[in-house]
Amino acid sequence: MAGRIPQSFIDELLARVDVIDVVDSRVKLKKTGKNYSACCPFHNENTPSFTVSPDKQFYYCFGCGATGSALKFVMEFDGLSFPDAVDKLAAQVGVEVPREQNSLEARQQQEHQPLYERLQDASQYYQQMLRQHPERQRAIDYLQQRGLSGKAAKFFGIGYAPPGWDNLLQALVSDDKERQRQLISNGMLIEKEDGRCYDRFRDRIMFPIRDQRGRTIAFGGRVLGDEKPKYLNSPETPVFQKNRELYGLFEARKIRQKLTRFVIVEGYMDVVALAEYGIHYAVATLGTATSEHHLLRLFRIVPEVIFCFDGDDAGRNAAARAMETVLPVLEGGRQARFLFLPDGDDPDTLVRREGKEAFEQRLNASDHLPEFLFKHLKQQVDFDTMDGKARFDQLAAPLIARLPQGALRDLMKQQLVKETGVASHALEKIEQQMAEQPEPVHAPEPDYVDHAAMPSEPPAMSRPNDVGARYALCSLLLQPSLADGLELPDVDAESEYERLLIEVIRKLQQAPQHNSIGVIIQWTGSPYQQELKTLAEQAAQQQHIASASSIEHALQKMDTRRLDAEWQQLQARLRAGESFSEQDKQRLRELSKQRHQRHRKRTAIYQR
Repeated sequence: MAGRIPQSFIDELLARVDVIDVVDSRVKLKKTGKNYSACCPFHNENTPSFTVSPDKQFYYCFGCGATGSALKFVMEFDGLSFPDAVDKLAAQVGVEVPREQNSLEARQQQEHQPLYERLQDASQYYQQMLRQHPERQRAIDYLQQRGLSGKAAKFFGIGYAPPGWDNLLQALVSDDKERQRQLISNGMLIEKEDGRCYDRFRDRIMFPIRDQRGRTIAFGGRVLGDEKPKYLNSPETPVFQKNRELYGLFEARKIRQKLTRFVIVEGYMDVVALAEYGIHYAVATLGTATSEHHLLRLFRIVPEVIFCFDGDDAGRNAAARAMETVLPVLEGGRQARFLFLPDGDDPDTLVRREGKEAFEQRLNASDHLPEFLFKHLKQQVDFDTMDGKARFDQLAAPLIARLPQGALRDLMKQQLVKETGVASHALEKIEQQMAEQPEPVHAPEPDYVDHAAMPSEPPAMSRPNDVGARYALCSLLLQPSLADGLELPDVDAESEYERLLIEVIRKLQQAPQHNSIGVIIQWTGSPYQQELKTLAEQAAQQQHIASASSIEHALQKMDTRRLDAEWQQLQARLRAGESFSEQDKQRLRELSKQRHQRHRKRTAIYQR
């Protein structure tokens, strides 16, 4: 069901479930002091570094950094989307999940639901035809020749569109004009100029394309006869956008195993064949190049993506384009690798000939992005000449500049210097231009969080005046109840951390039942989520002591800045000999008195 899940319900749900029960039902926990521990389910280890806190109601792994609430654990361990994880936890405690819809969402839901229903009808029809149609043997023979079992065909919902122009039309429409309109809207029927319709897919093996909730949203069809094209996809519709969906992603997450990487392949049969051999982490784009949206979806689930291409020039050029797309999203330990297949092979033929172990050895030996980048660029220049090295620098600089700030970018800059023997003036120039005209980063917002009052850009680099605000945020994350009774200053924040501090306090005062994870969840999908998560981890690891005085001092500092500015303005007018009204004089006296009182209060805070 579509619609926004109210934050108040998420808070209530987290208050009703116990993270210990949720984790222990999936990973056996052992009590260690006041916390519980286990070997981390999200990375391989022999010594337990995974800790679950019943007091703070969150888990944290000191080995891989995995952290979150009971809700986040269900999402990660069970491979569920946020709405599905909420549904699962809600069912566990016996409550129904409310959904909020505005008029537009409600209208779209009403319009789209029949399209989903007709697509599901079509999927069931095609699967039935694979079992019952008189000409089904041609389709079965083809699938068996490609090494597919009946189990794999059933798991992926593979079906058969028999030859003929109106099989689906007759099966699903009959004389129902409304159903006919729906099947035209979702791309299953094509309407001619005279108003008559015919089936889009004929004499093809049918692959249903499913969204993250498992709903059929489109189809891909592989021809059995001589009709062109060989592969045919559904057109874009109100429920299907090619550059946002990935074939096999739903199926990969449906397998209850911890995903650590995805391999991006070219076609449906590659995905299905790899799954047949036990490689359940392959996905395919739908006739489009891999987009940044595709990559962000994958990187939210796994830290590593492997691109799989043909080893010819066309494949390497496609890899170069994929490299440019992935560079801006390689942050927070994300990795991209590139596998080039032997001539004449695709993943389907290769895994059938060599088997799972050999194919995974190829994946493990694939080129890391830095290795591929430098290797690819060297092939375009004469690297034995000074001119060639200068050209190499010119080619590499804009690519490295696309990387987010961080360790990978710094290491690649160092490697560029090693390769050429000189500092990269081209890269320095690009970075200077970027610093002068920074591009704001806007994270996509999920449909369950209201960021209306939230800053839209990521925090700037920490400055000295951020220290107090950061310390105050740590205190609030450890003890959210400290927000009770705080008076927010009527002043513009001077730094991003001050802005974040004010927003955290405001949200905590609106929802005082929040725990620390509840605070972080408020910023899910925003640029501030990682910053809050990092602060919470640092506070826990460094045994930060929650301090009300640290919060009061940070707010006091902001308010004092406002008073000082007004006081200095009035003093400047006085020194300049400007006329002062009685009201101005009274205000100056009040400000001087307040400054004195603030100073005394601040001194008292530090003496606590």
